[in-house]
Amino acid sequence: MDFNITKTSNDECAKILEHTAGPPPIYTSTVRYVLSAFLFVFPCLTVLENGMVIAAVLTHKRLQTVTNVFVVSLAIADMLVGILVMPFGIYQQFNNKRWELGRSWCLITTSFDVMFTTTSIFNLSCLAIDRYLAICRPFIHERLTRKKVMVMLLFCWIMPIFISFLPILLGWNHIGIEDYVNCAFPPSDSSHCVFVVNKEFALICSSIAFYIPCLFIVICNIQIFRTARLQAQQIRSLELSAHKNHRKGKLKHETKAAKTVGIIMGCFFICWLPFFIINIIDPLIGYRINYIIWTIALWLGYINSMMNPLLYYNFNRHYKVAFRRLLACKVCRGISEFEDEKVPSALYTDIPNSNSAESQFCQNGTSAHHPCLSPK
Repeated sequence: MDFNITKTSNDECAKILEHTAGPPPIYTSTVRYVLSAFLFVFPCLTVLENGMVIAAVLTHKRLQTVTNVFVVSLAIADMLVGILVMPFGIYQQFNNKRWELGRSWCLITTSFDVMFTTTSIFNLSCLAIDRYLAICRPFIHERLTRKKVMVMLLFCWIMPIFISFLPILLGWNHIGIEDYVNCAFPPSDSSHCVFVVNKEFALICSSIAFYIPCLFIVICNIQIFRTARLQAQQIRSLELSAHKNHRKGKLKHETKAAKTVGIIMGCFFICWLPFFIINIIDPLIGYRINYIIWTIALWLGYINSMMNPLLYYNFNRHYKVAFRRLLACKVCRGISEFEDEKVPSALYTDIPNSNSAESQFCQNGTSAHHPCLSPK
Protein backbone atom coordinates (compact mmCIF):
# COMPACT_ATOMS: atom_id res chain seq x y z
CA MET A 1 0.00 0.00 0.00
CA ASP A 2 1.27 3.45 -0.89
CA PHE A 3 0.15 6.16 1.46
CA ASN A 4 2.07 8.94 -0.38
CA ILE A 5 4.38 9.57 2.54
CA THR A 6 6.57 12.66 2.13
CA LYS A 7 8.71 14.64 4.52
CA THR A 8 7.56 18.09 5.52
CA SER A 9 9.55 20.54 7.63
CA ASN A 10 8.27 21.84 10.94
CA ASP A 11 7.96 25.37 9.57
CA GLU A 12 5.94 24.18 6.63
CA CYS A 13 3.71 22.11 8.91
CA ALA A 14 3.11 25.09 11.17
CA LYS A 15 2.00 27.10 8.16
CA ILE A 16 -0.20 24.30 6.80
CA LEU A 17 -1.90 23.68 10.15
CA GLU A 18 -2.23 27.33 11.11
CA HIS A 19 -5.90 27.69 10.20
CA THR A 20 -7.09 24.09 10.66
CA ALA A 21 -9.33 22.83 13.45
CA GLY A 22 -6.48 21.47 15.55
CA PRO A 23 -6.29 18.34 17.70
CA PRO A 24 -9.29 16.93 19.61
CA PRO A 25 -9.82 17.94 23.25
CA ILE A 26 -8.31 15.87 26.04
CA TYR A 27 -10.95 14.66 28.50
CA THR A 28 -10.49 13.75 32.14
CA SER A 29 -10.88 10.15 33.27
CA THR A 30 -14.33 10.85 34.72
CA VAL A 31 -15.58 12.38 31.47
CA ARG A 32 -14.15 9.50 29.44
CA TYR A 33 -15.80 6.85 31.60
CA VAL A 34 -19.18 8.60 31.59
CA LEU A 35 -19.06 9.31 27.84
CA SER A 36 -18.00 5.75 27.01
CA ALA A 37 -20.71 4.25 29.23
CA PHE A 38 -23.31 6.46 27.54
CA LEU A 39 -22.15 5.56 24.03
CA PHE A 40 -21.96 1.86 24.92
CA VAL A 41 -25.75 1.75 25.09
CA PHE A 42 -26.06 2.42 21.35
CA PRO A 43 -24.22 -0.61 19.92
CA CYS A 44 -25.95 -2.89 22.44
CA LEU A 45 -29.42 -1.67 21.44
CA THR A 46 -28.46 -1.64 17.75
CA VAL A 47 -27.43 -5.30 17.76
CA LEU A 48 -30.38 -6.38 19.92
CA GLU A 49 -33.07 -4.51 17.97
CA ASN A 50 -31.83 -5.45 14.50
CA GLY A 51 -31.36 -9.02 15.66
CA MET A 52 -35.04 -9.02 16.63
CA VAL A 53 -36.00 -7.75 13.17
CA ILE A 54 -34.13 -10.64 11.56
CA ALA A 55 -35.58 -13.14 14.05
CA ALA A 56 -39.09 -11.78 13.51
CA VAL A 57 -38.91 -12.32 9.76
CA LEU A 58 -37.39 -15.80 10.13
CA THR A 59 -40.00 -17.00 12.64
CA HIS A 60 -43.21 -15.35 11.42
CA LYS A 61 -44.75 -16.39 8.13
CA ARG A 62 -46.67 -13.14 7.75
CA LEU A 63 -43.33 -11.34 7.42
CA GLN A 64 -41.67 -13.86 5.10
CA THR A 65 -42.11 -11.99 1.83
CA VAL A 66 -39.91 -11.04 -1.07
CA THR A 67 -40.08 -7.38 -0.10
CA ASN A 68 -38.98 -8.01 3.46
CA VAL A 69 -35.68 -9.32 2.13
CA PHE A 70 -34.61 -5.68 1.84
CA VAL A 71 -35.66 -5.05 5.44
CA VAL A 72 -33.54 -7.99 6.61
CA SER A 73 -30.60 -6.81 4.49
CA LEU A 74 -30.90 -3.35 6.01
CA ALA A 75 -31.04 -4.87 9.50
CA ILE A 76 -27.87 -6.90 8.81
CA ALA A 77 -26.02 -3.77 7.67
CA ASP A 78 -27.20 -1.87 10.76
CA MET A 79 -26.24 -4.76 13.04
CA LEU A 80 -22.74 -4.83 11.55
CA VAL A 81 -22.43 -1.12 12.29
CA GLY A 82 -23.15 -1.97 15.94
CA ILE A 83 -20.60 -4.80 15.93
CA LEU A 84 -17.74 -3.58 13.72
CA VAL A 85 -17.97 0.21 13.76
CA MET A 86 -19.48 1.67 16.95
CA PRO A 87 -17.25 -0.23 19.42
CA PHE A 88 -14.11 1.24 17.86
CA GLY A 89 -15.62 4.72 17.99
CA ILE A 90 -16.19 4.19 21.72
CA TYR A 91 -12.64 2.85 22.05
CA GLN A 92 -11.25 6.09 20.61
CA GLN A 93 -13.41 8.25 22.85
CA PHE A 94 -12.27 6.29 25.89
CA ASN A 95 -8.60 6.63 24.88
CA ASN A 96 -8.83 10.34 24.03
CA LYS A 97 -8.59 9.48 20.33
CA ARG A 98 -5.39 7.51 20.87
CA TRP A 99 -5.32 4.45 18.60
CA GLU A 100 -3.24 1.45 19.63
CA LEU A 101 -4.63 -1.23 17.31
CA GLY A 102 -2.34 -0.62 14.35
CA ARG A 103 -2.57 1.18 11.02
CA SER A 104 -4.07 -1.75 9.12
CA TRP A 105 -7.00 -2.25 11.50
CA CYS A 106 -7.65 1.49 11.40
CA LEU A 107 -8.07 1.34 7.63
CA ILE A 108 -10.29 -1.75 7.87
CA THR A 109 -12.65 -0.27 10.47
CA THR A 110 -12.86 2.97 8.48
CA SER A 111 -13.72 0.95 5.37
CA PHE A 112 -16.41 -0.94 7.30
CA ASP A 113 -17.89 2.38 8.38
CA VAL A 114 -18.16 3.72 4.82
CA MET A 115 -19.33 0.38 3.41
CA PHE A 116 -22.17 -0.31 5.84
CA THR A 117 -23.45 3.26 5.64
CA THR A 118 -23.57 3.01 1.85
CA THR A 119 -25.16 -0.44 2.01
CA SER A 120 -27.92 0.94 4.25
CA ILE A 121 -28.91 3.71 1.88
CA PHE A 122 -28.74 1.37 -1.12
CA ASN A 123 -31.17 -0.94 0.68
CA LEU A 124 -33.43 2.03 1.35
CA SER A 125 -33.26 2.82 -2.36
CA CYS A 126 -34.41 -0.73 -3.12
CA LEU A 127 -37.30 -0.28 -0.69
CA ALA A 128 -38.23 2.92 -2.52
CA ILE A 129 -38.18 1.02 -5.83
CA ASP A 130 -40.41 -1.68 -4.35
CA ARG A 131 -42.97 0.84 -3.07
CA TYR A 132 -42.90 2.74 -6.38
CA LEU A 133 -43.57 -0.44 -8.36
CA ALA A 134 -46.26 -1.63 -5.96
CA ILE A 135 -48.25 1.60 -6.32
CA CYS A 136 -47.31 3.04 -9.70
CA ARG A 137 -46.38 -0.07 -11.73
CA PRO A 138 -48.22 -2.99 -10.09
CA PHE A 139 -47.88 -5.40 -13.02
CA ILE A 140 -44.11 -4.90 -13.08
CA HIS A 141 -44.09 -5.41 -9.32
CA GLU A 142 -45.72 -8.80 -9.83
CA ARG A 143 -42.69 -9.81 -11.91
CA LEU A 144 -40.25 -8.85 -9.14
CA THR A 145 -38.95 -12.38 -8.68
CA ARG A 146 -36.55 -13.66 -6.05
CA LYS A 147 -33.80 -13.79 -8.65
CA LYS A 148 -34.21 -10.09 -9.43
CA VAL A 149 -34.31 -9.30 -5.73
CA MET A 150 -31.05 -11.19 -5.21
CA VAL A 151 -29.42 -9.18 -8.01
CA MET A 152 -30.51 -5.98 -6.29
CA LEU A 153 -29.13 -7.23 -2.96
CA LEU A 154 -25.80 -8.13 -4.53
CA PHE A 155 -25.58 -4.61 -5.90
CA CYS A 156 -26.35 -3.19 -2.44
CA TRP A 157 -23.47 -5.12 -0.87
CA ILE A 158 -20.84 -5.24 -3.64
CA MET A 159 -21.02 -1.68 -4.99
CA PRO A 160 -20.11 -0.08 -1.61
CA ILE A 161 -16.79 -1.96 -1.64
CA PHE A 162 -15.64 0.26 -4.52
CA ILE A 163 -16.09 3.44 -2.48
CA SER A 164 -14.85 2.02 0.82
CA PHE A 165 -12.21 -0.71 0.92
CA LEU A 166 -10.75 -0.09 -2.55
CA PRO A 167 -10.02 3.66 -2.35
CA ILE A 168 -9.27 3.74 1.39
CA LEU A 169 -6.77 0.86 1.36
CA LEU A 170 -5.09 2.36 -1.71
CA GLY A 171 -4.95 5.81 -0.11
CA TRP A 172 -6.91 7.58 -2.83
CA ASN A 173 -8.57 9.81 -0.22
CA HIS A 174 -5.14 11.36 0.54
CA ILE A 175 -4.16 12.25 -3.03
CA GLY A 176 -3.33 15.94 -3.21
CA ILE A 177 -3.40 16.52 0.56
CA GLU A 178 -0.31 14.52 1.49
CA ASP A 179 1.37 17.49 3.17
CA TYR A 180 -1.62 18.16 5.40
CA VAL A 181 -1.98 14.48 6.33
CA ASN A 182 1.74 14.10 7.09
CA CYS A 183 1.73 17.22 9.25
CA ALA A 184 -1.51 16.59 11.13
CA PHE A 185 -1.08 12.81 11.42
CA PRO A 186 2.62 11.93 11.02
CA PRO A 187 3.11 8.47 9.47
CA SER A 188 5.73 7.68 12.11
CA ASP A 189 3.05 8.06 14.81
CA SER A 190 0.55 5.21 14.61
CA SER A 191 -1.41 6.37 17.66
CA HIS A 192 -4.15 8.05 15.60
CA CYS A 193 -6.95 6.78 13.37
CA VAL A 194 -8.62 9.64 11.54
CA PHE A 195 -10.47 9.47 8.24
CA VAL A 196 -9.37 12.48 6.17
CA VAL A 197 -10.49 12.95 2.57
CA ASN A 198 -9.55 15.24 -0.29
CA LYS A 199 -12.10 17.35 -2.15
CA GLU A 200 -12.54 14.92 -5.02
CA PHE A 201 -13.05 11.90 -2.76
CA ALA A 202 -15.52 13.84 -0.60
CA LEU A 203 -17.60 14.96 -3.58
CA ILE A 204 -17.59 11.69 -5.52
CA CYS A 205 -18.12 9.27 -2.64
CA SER A 206 -20.65 11.45 -0.83
CA SER A 207 -22.62 11.75 -4.06
CA ILE A 208 -22.59 7.99 -4.70
CA ALA A 209 -23.20 6.98 -1.09
CA PHE A 210 -25.76 9.62 -0.13
CA TYR A 211 -26.82 12.48 -2.39
CA ILE A 212 -27.70 10.57 -5.58
CA PRO A 213 -29.61 7.80 -3.73
CA CYS A 214 -31.40 10.46 -1.67
CA LEU A 215 -32.46 12.31 -4.82
CA PHE A 216 -33.64 9.04 -6.33
CA ILE A 217 -35.63 8.15 -3.19
CA VAL A 218 -37.26 11.59 -3.08
CA ILE A 219 -38.32 11.31 -6.74
CA CYS A 220 -39.79 7.84 -6.11
CA ASN A 221 -41.78 9.07 -3.12
CA ILE A 222 -43.08 12.09 -5.03
CA GLN A 223 -44.34 9.77 -7.76
CA ILE A 224 -45.87 7.47 -5.15
CA PHE A 225 -47.89 10.22 -3.48
CA ARG A 226 -48.97 11.71 -6.80
CA THR A 227 -50.26 8.32 -7.92
CA ALA A 228 -51.96 7.71 -4.57
CA ARG A 229 -53.72 11.07 -4.77
CA LEU A 230 -54.83 10.43 -8.36
CA GLN A 231 -56.19 7.01 -7.46
CA ALA A 232 -58.02 8.48 -4.47
CA GLN A 233 -59.81 10.82 -6.87
CA GLN A 234 -60.68 7.89 -9.14
CA ILE A 235 -62.07 5.95 -6.19
CA ARG A 236 -64.35 8.81 -5.22
CA SER A 237 -65.76 8.84 -8.73
CA LEU A 238 -66.75 5.16 -8.66
CA GLU A 239 -70.46 4.48 -8.33
CA LEU A 240 -70.32 0.85 -7.22
CA SER A 241 -69.93 0.95 -3.47
CA ALA A 242 -68.56 -2.60 -3.24
CA HIS A 243 -65.77 -1.82 -5.64
CA LYS A 244 -65.21 1.54 -4.07
CA ASN A 245 -64.78 0.20 -0.55
CA HIS A 246 -62.49 -2.62 -1.63
CA ARG A 247 -60.38 -0.37 -3.81
CA LYS A 248 -60.21 2.19 -1.05
CA GLY A 249 -58.91 -0.46 1.31
CA LYS A 250 -56.26 -1.48 -1.20
CA LEU A 251 -55.17 2.11 -1.71
CA LYS A 252 -55.10 2.66 2.04
CA HIS A 253 -52.72 -0.30 2.39
CA GLU A 254 -50.34 1.10 -0.22
CA THR A 255 -50.53 4.69 1.02
CA LYS A 256 -49.69 3.57 4.55
CA ALA A 257 -46.83 1.57 3.11
CA ALA A 258 -45.43 4.60 1.33
CA LYS A 259 -45.81 6.76 4.44
CA THR A 260 -44.04 4.26 6.67
CA VAL A 261 -41.17 3.76 4.23
CA GLY A 262 -41.04 7.54 3.89
CA ILE A 263 -40.70 7.90 7.67
CA ILE A 264 -37.83 5.37 7.72
CA MET A 265 -36.08 7.17 4.89
CA GLY A 266 -36.73 10.56 6.44
CA CYS A 267 -35.13 9.38 9.68
CA PHE A 268 -32.09 8.25 7.69
CA PHE A 269 -31.81 11.65 5.99
CA ILE A 270 -32.08 13.56 9.27
CA CYS A 271 -29.44 11.38 10.94
CA TRP A 272 -26.88 11.32 8.12
CA LEU A 273 -27.39 14.67 6.36
CA PRO A 274 -25.29 16.70 8.88
CA PHE A 275 -22.35 14.33 8.44
CA PHE A 276 -22.44 14.37 4.65
CA ILE A 277 -22.75 18.16 4.57
CA ILE A 278 -19.72 18.49 6.83
CA ASN A 279 -17.89 15.81 4.85
CA ILE A 280 -18.03 18.00 1.73
CA ILE A 281 -17.62 21.40 3.35
CA ASP A 282 -14.60 20.56 5.53
CA PRO A 283 -12.12 19.84 2.68
CA LEU A 284 -13.37 22.91 0.81
CA ILE A 285 -12.65 25.28 3.73
CA GLY A 286 -9.31 23.76 4.71
CA TYR A 287 -10.32 21.28 7.44
CA ARG A 288 -11.49 23.89 9.92
CA ILE A 289 -14.56 22.18 11.36
CA ASN A 290 -14.25 21.47 15.06
CA TYR A 291 -13.67 17.91 16.27
CA ILE A 292 -16.71 17.96 18.58
CA ILE A 293 -19.01 18.91 15.69
CA TRP A 294 -17.56 16.05 13.64
CA THR A 295 -18.10 13.59 16.49
CA ILE A 296 -21.72 14.63 17.07
CA ALA A 297 -22.53 14.39 13.35
CA LEU A 298 -20.87 10.98 13.08
CA TRP A 299 -22.64 9.47 16.10
CA LEU A 300 -25.95 10.92 14.95
CA GLY A 301 -25.46 8.85 11.81
CA TYR A 302 -24.54 5.77 13.81
CA ILE A 303 -27.67 6.11 15.93
CA ASN A 304 -29.78 5.74 12.78
CA SER A 305 -28.82 2.05 12.79
CA MET A 306 -30.65 1.77 16.11
CA MET A 307 -33.73 3.70 14.97
CA ASN A 308 -35.19 1.54 12.19
CA PRO A 309 -36.44 -1.34 14.41
CA LEU A 310 -38.15 1.20 16.66
CA LEU A 311 -39.91 2.63 13.62
CA TYR A 312 -41.06 -0.84 12.56
CA TYR A 313 -42.43 -1.43 16.05
CA ASN A 314 -44.27 1.89 16.27
CA PHE A 315 -45.70 1.98 12.75
CA ASN A 316 -46.35 -1.64 11.86
CA ARG A 317 -48.79 -3.99 13.55
CA HIS A 318 -47.28 -7.28 12.44
CA TYR A 319 -43.77 -6.31 13.49
CA LYS A 320 -45.16 -5.13 16.81
CA VAL A 321 -46.90 -8.49 17.30
CA ALA A 322 -43.76 -10.38 16.24
CA PHE A 323 -41.52 -8.42 18.61
CA ARG A 324 -43.91 -8.98 21.51
CA ARG A 325 -44.06 -12.70 20.74
CA LEU A 326 -40.28 -12.91 20.70
CA LEU A 327 -39.95 -11.02 23.99
CA ALA A 328 -42.63 -13.22 25.57
CA CYS A 329 -40.77 -16.36 24.38
CA LYS A 330 -43.89 -17.58 22.58
CA VAL A 331 -41.74 -18.61 19.64
CA CYS A 332 -39.45 -20.59 21.97
CA ARG A 333 -42.50 -22.35 23.42
CA GLY A 334 -43.73 -23.30 19.95
CA ILE A 335 -46.89 -21.17 20.05
CA SER A 336 -47.95 -20.44 16.47
CA GLU A 337 -48.44 -16.83 15.44
CA PHE A 338 -51.87 -17.81 14.09
CA GLU A 339 -52.95 -18.89 17.58
CA ASP A 340 -52.56 -15.31 18.78
CA GLU A 341 -55.06 -12.60 18.07
CA LYS A 342 -55.18 -11.93 14.36
CA VAL A 343 -54.12 -8.46 13.36
CA PRO A 344 -55.14 -7.01 9.98
CA SER A 345 -52.41 -5.98 7.54
CA ALA A 346 -48.65 -6.22 7.79
CA LEU A 347 -45.55 -4.30 6.92
CA TYR A 348 -45.39 -6.45 3.84
CA THR A 349 -47.89 -9.21 3.13
CA ASP A 350 -47.25 -12.02 0.71
CA ILE A 351 -47.20 -10.76 -2.84
CA PRO A 352 -48.48 -13.83 -4.70
CA ASN A 353 -51.67 -14.05 -2.63
CA SER A 354 -53.00 -10.76 -3.95
CA ASN A 355 -52.46 -11.28 -7.67
CA SER A 356 -55.91 -12.50 -8.74
CA ALA A 357 -57.97 -9.82 -7.00
CA GLU A 358 -55.64 -7.04 -8.10
CA SER A 359 -55.59 -8.22 -11.70
CA GLN A 360 -59.41 -8.14 -11.76
CA PHE A 361 -59.47 -4.58 -10.47
CA CYS A 362 -56.83 -3.48 -13.00
CA GLN A 363 -58.95 -4.85 -15.82
CA ASN A 364 -61.73 -2.58 -14.60
CA GLY A 365 -59.57 0.46 -15.31
CA THR A 366 -57.53 1.25 -12.25
CA SER A 367 -54.04 0.21 -11.21
CA ALA A 368 -53.67 -2.69 -8.80
CA HIS A 369 -51.66 -2.89 -5.64
CA HIS A 370 -50.03 -5.37 -3.38
CA PRO A 371 -50.72 -5.31 0.35
CA CYS A 372 -47.81 -3.93 2.25
CA LEU A 373 -46.92 -1.68 5.15
CA SER A 374 -49.56 -0.87 7.72
CA PRO A 375 -48.20 1.73 10.11
CA LYS A 376 -51.06 1.58 12.53
